Amino acid sequence: MVPWELLFAIIPGLILFFYGIENFSREILAVAKGSFANLLGRLTSRPVVGALIGAVVTAIVQSSAATTIITIGLVNAGTLSFLQSLGVIIGSNIGTTVTAQLVAFNMTALGQVLIPIGFLVGIFGRRYRFLGKPLFYFGLVLFSLNLISTALAPFQSDPAIIALVAEYSALPLAVLIGFLFTAAVQSSSVTTGLVVVLAQQGLLTLPQAIPILLGANIGSTTTTLIASARMNLHSRRAAAAHFIFNLGGVLLILPFLVPFAELVTAIGGTEAQMVANAHLVFNLIAAAVFLLFIGRFGQLVERAVPGNEPEILMRTRHLEEGIPDDTQAGFEVIRNELRHAHEVTLDLFRAAMTYLATSKEADYQMVERLKSLNNYLDQRIEQALRTISKRQLSDQEATEVVFLVRMSNEIERLGDLGADLGEFFRRMSGNGVSPTLVKKTNGVYRILDENIVGLGLLFPRILDVTVAELRGRDVELQRAINERYREQLVSLKREGAFADSRYLEVLSIIEAANAKVRDLRKLAEQYSREKKAETASIDLDDPLSLRNPVAGDDLERVPDLPVERCVSRVDVEEGCCGEFSGRGDHDQVP
Repeated sequence: MVPWELLFAIIPGLILFFYGIENFSREILAVAKGSFANLLGRLTSRPVVGALIGAVVTAIVQSSAATTIITIGLVNAGTLSFLQSLGVIIGSNIGTTVTAQLVAFNMTALGQVLIPIGFLVGIFGRRYRFLGKPLFYFGLVLFSLNLISTALAPFQSDPAIIALVAEYSALPLAVLIGFLFTAAVQSSSVTTGLVVVLAQQGLLTLPQAIPILLGANIGSTTTTLIASARMNLHSRRAAAAHFIFNLGGVLLILPFLVPFAELVTAIGGTEAQMVANAHLVFNLIAAAVFLLFIGRFGQLVERAVPGNEPEILMRTRHLEEGIPDDTQAGFEVIRNELRHAHEVTLDLFRAAMTYLATSKEADYQMVERLKSLNNYLDQRIEQALRTISKRQLSDQEATEVVFLVRMSNEIERLGDLGADLGEFFRRMSGNGVSPTLVKKTNGVYRILDENIVGLGLLFPRILDVTVAELRGRDVELQRAINERYREQLVSLKREGAFADSRYLEVLSIIEAANAKVRDLRKLAEQYSREKKAETASIDLDDPLSLRNPVAGDDLERVPDLPVERCVSRVDVEEGCCGEFSGRGDHDQVP
């Protein structure tokens, strides 16, 4: 039986430790103000570099949970790809060994110094006041461990305590205890710190401590698994990778526990130092093995968490290498990125319509991510054009800058309307969406979809025949909307308060989106006249491949809607896209 005085001495120390480590991590992240996130996003193209960054970040914030949660958050936001996250996740386990090393080398006494220093810096530090809280909480972490160590000292030779520890240090039970305790406190640093303190006081031997450390590694993954539950597929895969890596490392070392313990003993040191070294060596070995087979590791995770959701990354397709020194080459790169932005906008509308049909949360998240990508591309295109505008430009080149800026902004606003459509469908889904409403909405949206596709054929340029097609479909869409309005008004008159008026709002958004397409078409007409492009010789077999993946998607795009597509004005007149009887300019649609 554990003496009550021991429990009352250890439990407050553990509470202080947990409170200190949690707040230290939070304060460090607050001081960094997103720097860690930006660092992870920029420098993780290679797994080894990602592992190194993950280790350093975790060593600084003293929490592998904080690092992995940041990482899966970046994956969910599209800043980091799933494959990039693997290196960071592997490295985070190495960084979390620092706490155990500090305890093993008797650095806990520094806590009594750091607490008052942090307090004073926080009050009188002037421009360094931001360091006050991190220093204070780190001092609290060390002080709490020192408090626990002091409380344990009188019991290091107590036969009852030694027998109790021995009873619960059998291999399967010790692993389970390490797992459960870490899952409960949500911090492997708390578990490993306590284990090293117990070894320091002679209550745990190296063979008894190793299984608890292994269990702590598995328990540390529960935080990320919980955090990723409502995130996208690739974030869930990143969280699953954290679990599979930690569990796999434990399964890898279990058959070799005896030689592993002998290796750590050969390194030397006190019992506490050997326990801390065991934690470090184990994580180094596991990291090396998984980094060596990281491709297979990624495939294993993808099979464990199946799905075909496209991975949307906040990246440009053509501007990642910067703007060429040659101005005309720079314009060409920007035009290509504008075409990419058009594709993303088309995908955004189609994702909204997919959500209308399915009401699945994953489909709505796709709308949100495509909206973010749409806004991001507009920002990057504007930055590129600002860069070019600082050069010595001719009048013609300066005019081109103006056109490209305006078209980029208009595409971004068109994308906002697609997001509005998705958001409205989300509000509708709460009350249920009838199959009739879905069918009627698809019937009108089909024409808008054809217009967006037609606009993209040579965007930002446009052919005269395409202009005619878009004008024809403008008339068709306006007639369809007018007809739907009449039907809806009749329904409202007949059913009164019981009628569903939501469809009128859907029609309003689609009409506004088509007006934006018309504005873009007029800009493209003016731009084409300015450029005096020789478009007659351009091959139109497949000028805009809608099969190309969106940024970061190596597998597939948002699925195409089943729409009939007109390819010429003759088709419009003959009825493949609906009725058409107008002639001449239809900019002012009746």
